[in-house]
Amino acid sequence: MKTVIVTLSVLCLISLVGCQQSIGLKIMSYNIRHGEGLDNELDLSRSGQVIKSEAPHLCALQEVDSYCRRSDSVNQTNYLAQYTSMTGTFGKFMDFDGGEYGMATLSSKPLLSTKVLQLPNGLHEPRSAIVHEVEIAKACTIVFVNVHFDWLESEEGVKSRLSQARALMRYINTTDKAVVIAGDFNCTSQSPTMQYFAEQGFVLVDKGEDNLSFQGEGKAEIDHVIYRNAANLQVKVKECYLLNEPIVSDHRPLVAALEIIY
Repeated sequence: MKTVIVTLSVLCLISLVGCQQSIGLKIMSYNIRHGEGLDNELDLSRSGQVIKSEAPHLCALQEVDSYCRRSDSVNQTNYLAQYTSMTGTFGKFMDFDGGEYGMATLSSKPLLSTKVLQLPNGLHEPRSAIVHEVEIAKACTIVFVNVHFDWLESEEGVKSRLSQARALMRYINTTDKAVVIAGDFNCTSQSPTMQYFAEQGFVLVDKGEDNLSFQGEGKAEIDHVIYRNAANLQVKVKECYLLNEPIVSDHRPLVAALEIIY
């Protein structure tokens, strides 16, 4: 009888393991500086080419214009969505220069829901986050969040970013799904904001030694990808790297190749 019980237990374990599946998921975060490069040339096609060449499944874009005069009154979200053959979602921060200024998400995966979440305003600019429920595969859904927190380096900026992070967490904690957050956090991995996310169960994806994503005046590591697992879904990091794109923007594109186990 004991032998039968052991055999059944082993068979059950094999069955459970056999039911587990995995799928690759490529994430990109890119502050495109409304298409204006460090050579002061406005050319959004360069941003589009960077994204298209990497072919991410989900791409979090920051500093995106919509019909603003400074960027030739182009709907940049639609332009990049068409350029990359992805679905584009714009999240408005504020009215600006005859149009709107904010952020955008591109996706090659089905979006089950989208929320442009208003965050506490920065000291000089309003802020939002774009929160998507994304179908990665059949019966596999995650929450993907695009963020661009307050940019001030002062103590007031630190408090502002932390306030924005807490507001985002209040919304995220209403779901039991796994969450991936990508974007321009405007703070280093040792900052109070990133420490707060760690306390909330998030894991920072390690970029390695080449980690300085901002390449304007005063290089810094301020663009990140972080994730939090769920009971029935785990994230495994395969690789994470910054592209060497010295002209297209004052930020380098951040790419994370993940394995989603469900």
